[in-house]
Amino acid sequence: MSSRRRPKFTNRFTEARRAVIGRLVRLRNWFRPTTLFVICFTLLSLVTTLLLAQIHTQLSAQVYSEGDVVRAGVVSPADITAVDERATQLARAVLPNAPPTLVNLKRNQVVARAGDTVTTKMLAQFEAISRYSDTGRRPQHFIGIFLLVGALYFGAWKFIEHRSLTSTLTLSKGRAFTLVASAILIQTILMRVGAILAETISAQSVVAPWNDASLWSLAIPFAVATLLVALLMDVQLALTAGIIAALFAGLVSPNGMLMACYAMVSSSAAIYGIGRYSERQSVTLAGLFVAVVNAAAALAVLLAAQEPLTLGTILMAVGCGLLGGLFTTIFTAGALPVFESVFGILTDVKLLELSNADLPVLGQLALRAPGTNQHSHAVGQLTEEACRSIGANALLARIGALYHDIGKLAAPDMFVENQTGTNPHDRLRPSSSAKIITSHVTYGMKLAKEIGLPAKIAAFIPQHHGTRTLHYFLRKAQAQAIHGDRVNEAEFRYPGPRPQFKESAIMMLADSCEAAARSLARPDPENIRSIVSKIFDAIVSDGQLDECDLSLRELTTIKESMIASLVAIYHARIDYPGFNPPAVTGALTQLPQADLDTEERGLGYQTSEVPISKGGEVEDEAITRK
Repeated sequence: MSSRRRPKFTNRFTEARRAVIGRLVRLRNWFRPTTLFVICFTLLSLVTTLLLAQIHTQLSAQVYSEGDVVRAGVVSPADITAVDERATQLARAVLPNAPPTLVNLKRNQVVARAGDTVTTKMLAQFEAISRYSDTGRRPQHFIGIFLLVGALYFGAWKFIEHRSLTSTLTLSKGRAFTLVASAILIQTILMRVGAILAETISAQSVVAPWNDASLWSLAIPFAVATLLVALLMDVQLALTAGIIAALFAGLVSPNGMLMACYAMVSSSAAIYGIGRYSERQSVTLAGLFVAVVNAAAALAVLLAAQEPLTLGTILMAVGCGLLGGLFTTIFTAGALPVFESVFGILTDVKLLELSNADLPVLGQLALRAPGTNQHSHAVGQLTEEACRSIGANALLARIGALYHDIGKLAAPDMFVENQTGTNPHDRLRPSSSAKIITSHVTYGMKLAKEIGLPAKIAAFIPQHHGTRTLHYFLRKAQAQAIHGDRVNEAEFRYPGPRPQFKESAIMMLADSCEAAARSLARPDPENIRSIVSKIFDAIVSDGQLDECDLSLRELTTIKESMIASLVAIYHARIDYPGFNPPAVTGALTQLPQADLDTEERGLGYQTSEVPISKGGEVEDEAITRK
């Protein structure tokens, strides 16, 4: 093994993030799962309630002045009795012992209608409503909002629980609910901030339509939560998030019911206006589609609200709708990488990022184990084409192939594809050789955890070998054993597990087929078909595919795909006289010479001589070369 210092594959940020996550996991382990769920659910509902409960418009003399035009109707939220400070001061200026002047309002009393001129009496009533909103809100209001919010979140939880039983989700039901709830919470924060900004901006102008908070509210990005869930999970959960977010929008924004409908239309556009999330630009395209739909929906809101259809009002409504789509793009694009990292979701964009050859572990693989690196790319090509032929995730399989043998970085010279001279295993006991070879799986898993490799990609490392036995090394050990000594077969077996999903099963097949085809002395179509069929039969007979959902028809399709790909890789070339060495006329040597390079040594076997174990494993390392 190399004595060089082991390279570092992580940076300080990754180490700090891992430390924080470790502490959070230890904190979580203090509670039972049910207790933890109840605590987190209650906190989620409470925070959402605090964001939604501030629903009364803050009306005061700082918003309106005498003579202004009322922008939206004002209704008393309850029975209110308050002192009119200004009127009381004026009265006591004339009569020092004058009693305080009171403002009396009844619940649902109309204080002002849109278009009315603000009077001194209205200002006092506005001030009374504002003070009540700040200090006199009844506890039952919070309790009611809390119960409604809790019921909506619980409905989302039960729907996700049902979905997890009827279809396969990319996350567990607990993590899926956390993602949906987090997206809704972020959406609620954006709506609350947007409503406050709409009121603040509208208060700065007295000219219509710039003083209409309901028009400014059309620029709120109502579809962020829906778009996040649609991109990371599926459209059904996204629709659930959109419905809940739209109901919350009705509580937060002016013109509650109309804004709830507007938010639902915007969310629907986000759900059905996006295809597969295969590039970052998908978010931009979805945002543009939302902007166009928002503009049309904004005109519908104007008509439903009976707003004056002036040119300025129409342009402002359309402009705010377009801004809503733009803000949806901005906030979604910013939140996506965070959600991908926190929840470990493997999108196509994340997979493409993992294929970057400049990543430390892939760079070290190319530098220290060039044969393994080339083998990984070849296996990726075979696996990708085979996955396409049966409709599996081809990109996932190709990226999994790049990382499936990273454990060989621990001792690259111990594997035949990286050897340029003698075979180190010739000097080792079979049990020691088997331990070194099988340990590349355990070391690969350790390395995957260190670099933060997504679990779905890391699963390819142990599953592409399954629980197969190194039969050639096992037979060597049995042959060398002293009479009466028993050889422990477990020492010659990979730790597993067997492939659990289609892509890892295809990886197992492609890994063996590529190694076997490279070992052929004459890789013509007949020999390739023969060796691939032999490997498929061995792997199936060994029961390695029993735990994945590949059908016999799919296996036949995969086999034909791999044969076609290998024939294309090892296609024949035209001989050019004077540029090729003389053809070999005698019999081929049974074993390759030790001083040949890797590629020449890989083309040294007849079809029947390739060292394929009973489980379909190609064990070149077990062949003695002296």
